[in-house]
Amino acid sequence: MSTFRRARYGRIERMVDELLDADGIGDAPPVPVEAMIHRRGISLQKGDLEDVSGLLVRNGSSSIIGVNGSHPAVRQRFTIAHEFGHFLLHEGIVEHVDHGYRVNYRNDASSLARDVEEIEANFFAASLLMPKRMLDACGGVDAIDDDQQVKQLATRFNVSAHAMSLRLANVYRRFAPY
Repeated sequence: MSTFRRARYGRIERMVDELLDADGIGDAPPVPVEAMIHRRGISLQKGDLEDVSGLLVRNGSSSIIGVNGSHPAVRQRFTIAHEFGHFLLHEGIVEHVDHGYRVNYRNDASSLARDVEEIEANFFAASLLMPKRMLDACGGVDAIDDDQQVKQLATRFNVSAHAMSLRLANVYRRFAPY
């Protein structure tokens, strides 16, 4: 009998709220993800990683997040948050490398939970960079169907418009009555 493990969305949302509170981060974006990792003793290295988006390396009590410096700044922020998610959620990982993962964490493969750790790290990154409480404070619910507002929010949160669009759909999903 195989073990089925589900992503811990509720736990991740609570963890993000606790992190934001612990760091005194209010409702004004963008979230200072680099400062957050530095406060936890994690080093950040940017460089040419070829086809690798990011990596997390733990060596005893020291940890390093590496990010591909040739990627756009918004992608680097997501990668840093993604690897931070691995750091906090997946303690057993000694070394983790991501090869070009995508921001759209709710795809067919993720719904099958083939790689729950990647699903969780992507959800953590989206939740950290675009917390629901900040989206609420910025009128995120009104932006869900307006491409111009999505772009404005993405700029304000320092994320890609694609990531913002996905997060808004996830947070403010509207169900049509049958």
